[in-house]
Order: sequence, then C-alpha cells, then structure tokens
Amino acid sequence: MSTVDELRTVAGLYRARLRLGASVAVGDPVARVLHMPRGADGYANYEKIRARGDLVRGRSGLCMTASYAVCNEVLRSDRFFAAPTSAVRLKLTPPSWQRSDVLVHPLDDSFASANPPEHTALRRIVAPFFSPQLMRARHAYIEKVVAEQLDRLDRDEPVDLIDEFAIQVPSKVICEILGLPESDHPLFVRWGIEFGATVDGARSASERRRTQVLLAELTDYFDAVVADRQRRPGEDLISKLATAVAEGAMTRIGLLATCQALLIGGFVTTANIIGNAVVALSENPEQREAFASDLDLTNQVVEEVLRLQAPAQYSVRVAREPTRLAGQDLRKGTPVVTLLAAANRDPEVFTDPERFDIDRANARDHLSFAAGPHYCIGAGLARLEGQIALRALLERFPRIRVAGPVRYCPSRVIRGPEHVLVHCR
Repeated sequence: MSTVDELRTVAGLYRARLRLGASVAVGDPVARVLHMPRGADGYANYEKIRARGDLVRGRSGLCMTASYAVCNEVLRSDRFFAAPTSAVRLKLTPPSWQRSDVLVHPLDDSFASANPPEHTALRRIVAPFFSPQLMRARHAYIEKVVAEQLDRLDRDEPVDLIDEFAIQVPSKVICEILGLPESDHPLFVRWGIEFGATVDGARSASERRRTQVLLAELTDYFDAVVADRQRRPGEDLISKLATAVAEGAMTRIGLLATCQALLIGGFVTTANIIGNAVVALSENPEQREAFASDLDLTNQVVEEVLRLQAPAQYSVRVAREPTRLAGQDLRKGTPVVTLLAAANRDPEVFTDPERFDIDRANARDHLSFAAGPHYCIGAGLARLEGQIALRALLERFPRIRVAGPVRYCPSRVIRGPEHVLVHCR
C-alpha cells in the first residue's frame, strides 16, 4: 500500500470513529454497544437494545438484536450469510519483514466466514477430527494434562488461574491435535489475546499496525509448519489438511487460515469457560458448595457458565436478499448483529436470567456456540475440556475463590478473564 493510500485509510478510520462517537452522543443504542471500551461488561447496553424491541436499527443502518428468537432465526436461516469481520483487514499488506507473500486472517479467510457450498465442503474436511468418537478417545489425555497442571498450582498463596491452568490445559490439547510443539505455548497465548482485539476491527493507525503484525506472525508461523508437514507428513490434523490442499480440496490460504482458527479457537473458548466458571462460583458460594458436594453437576455448570457469560458476545450476519425480519423490511446487504450474550439472558426463554443457577433445566439451550451451519465445530471439545477441568479443579480445591480484581480480555467480542488471582484451598 502506498503512503497516500495509507493516509487515506487512517483518515477513514478517524472519520468512522468520529461518526460512531457522534451517534453515541445522540443516544443511538447500537452505536453505544459498538463503542464500548474493550474488556467492558456490555450487558447493561445489551438490555437497552432489548428495551427498544426485537430488532433495533442504528443510525448507520446496521441492525442489532437481543432477542433469542430473532438471533436463532438469523443464525439458522439461509436468508442471511456470514461475512468477514472487518473490511479494514482487506487493505492490509504484508510488512517488509514478513517471509510469506500474503496476510491470512483466522476468521475472514477460513470456513468460519465461508458460506455454502464452500463452507459445507471445508467443514466436511475438518469435522471428522472433532467427532464424538475422537473426543471420547482424548478423554484420558485431557485428564492427564489437567492433573499435571493442578499439581503445579501453589495452595499457599494466590495464583493466576488463567496463566497457570485455564489456558495451559486447552492449549496443550489443541497442540496435540494439530501437531504443534508445547514449547511455542507463549506465542499462542499472546496471539490469542491479541486476536480478541482484532475481531473488533481497527479504530486507529496503531491498532491497524498491531493487526498487521499479528496476521504476519500467524501467517509466517503456519506457512513454515505446513511446509514441514508437506515434507514429513504425520497423523496430526495439519498433515491431513495439507493432504487436502494437495488433492485440490482446499486452497493454501484456506489451509493457513483454518490452522490459525483451530489453534486460537481451540484454547481461547475453553480458557474463558474455566475462568468465567471460577469467577461465577466464587461470586455465588452456595452454588460452589453445591457443585463441590456433587461433582456430577459438572455438565450443568459448564452449560450455565456458557449461558451466563458467552465467550463470543455477538456474531454478524448479512441479508442475502431483501427480506423481512422481526416485522421490519431489510434491504439486501443489511448487516445484523446477533447479540448472543443477550439472547442467552432473554427472559422469554430463561427464568431469572441474570442469576447463576447450576440447576437451570434449559441452560443448554444457550446460543454461545451459535446455531445453524456455522455452529462451532469445536463445541464438543470445549465442553469436554471444561467438564474435565472444572470437575478436577473443584475436587482438588472445593473452596477455590477469587483473590482480587478480575481483569478481562481487551475485547468487545471475546468475554473472559485475562488474569484472575485465586486462592486454591
């Protein structure tokens, strides 16, 4: 990109930020959600959307819904399609130091943003590696990893649950599935945290540069891994995906993006489940005691945590054609933000939705893993890891509690603790 184009892009970001701020100033509830500080609790703003009706149109023309029924309809309907997360990303070019000749985005370039029939074909390649049978086969390995990490927790002083446990467990598991070395774990953790902010879209030149660096590092890393697997294939998932490229079933860019998406999605979601669960149990000691006295409630705990704190707060779909939704006419190309976190607290579906209740009968009806064709392919793995980790954690430390302020991930989309000190006793 030339210097002139760069300046134009930065100016465009500045103008977009001013427009968003102006919309907030005149009380636009849609703009207020999009303008929230990264890491902020957005539920009060989501409720303002709900109070305006089932579908709220912002000054920009973008629509937003907090309704469970409308979110579910949009996610499942073929009248709406998935779209890239940020148009700004498309204007980025590889930095001078990057070895690869392209920048690849984990969501925009993978099957996560693809639509049928391409999405169906790509998902069919990956799905077998996350089948219920293979998940059951990994049960013992996950238990082993969990036990090893629990042995490292210091019971005499507060420890960072996220750094020492919640990220370690799923990171090691997804590394085993993909065939990546555990020694690269610090890189993966940093990429996972930075990725949460890039999903929000860049609002400044510095954020744009951080996105460029992140994507360059991810692309170079997996370009090297894929090249190695092509020379020395194994039984890991990346080797199998490389074979799909050789057979013409997947492009090189699609392969690199899918590897990135599986790595980041493979540990960030589970880390958030574990972190959010411990925070909720600490804030509700009667629920913690009920769980500690009956560890068979583990599945219920995981589902209720997913309902109460959706790891991905919202998802965007675009109208494929002129259509009608929630009594309103939408033009072709109208973006609709489905507030998954708000849908999970819809009082029309969940009684006393703000309450953390591990006995909630319909907790599993949440939309935290989306719905329809783009239902999270790793949902089974995330559930299994969360169940094994939380059961073992409460069995070992039945009175675990938060020991200080919780710092959340710097993202509007991703919701989970970045750091949380706990007493393990």
